[in-house]
Amino acid sequence: MADDSSRVELRSILTLTRVGEIALSTRPTLTPGDTIAAAAARMREESHGSALICSDGKLVGIFTERDLLRVIAAGRDLNTPLSEVMTVRPQTVTTEQTLFDATRWMDEGGYRRLPVVDASGAPVGIIDVKNITHFLVEHFPEAVYNQASHAQLIARHREGA
Repeated sequence: MADDSSRVELRSILTLTRVGEIALSTRPTLTPGDTIAAAAARMREESHGSALICSDGKLVGIFTERDLLRVIAAGRDLNTPLSEVMTVRPQTVTTEQTLFDATRWMDEGGYRRLPVVDASGAPVGIIDVKNITHFLVEHFPEAVYNQASHAQLIARHREGA
């Protein structure tokens, strides 16, 4: 269990660090008229679990791997435009907001990733669980490197009578 000083340090880092200060994930960018098939292909090409949907340089939606699974399960035609299946007006963060804000919204909304926009609403990237984890590993390496492996945490033999 972490001591109070490391909790205070973690909270301080999360509340003082701006989203724009960490390495953001690149993102495929598509238009509302592009198809589900095009989005799936771009997401696969760029090894990313989501695509930002933009119109006139502004974010209007997001299409994620969860959305893709949902439309496939529903038997939707993969030539359907993204405008019919994307999440419209997704929760976003700006480059000036804190990592604390981003992690809070991710936790409250059940999101694995959030689009990051600049002051004008133009997308600049995506912050995801992986970005935040890497950032925390850089700041708390002793906490991460000193953890026992999962295999060592599981009892292999019954103890006691």
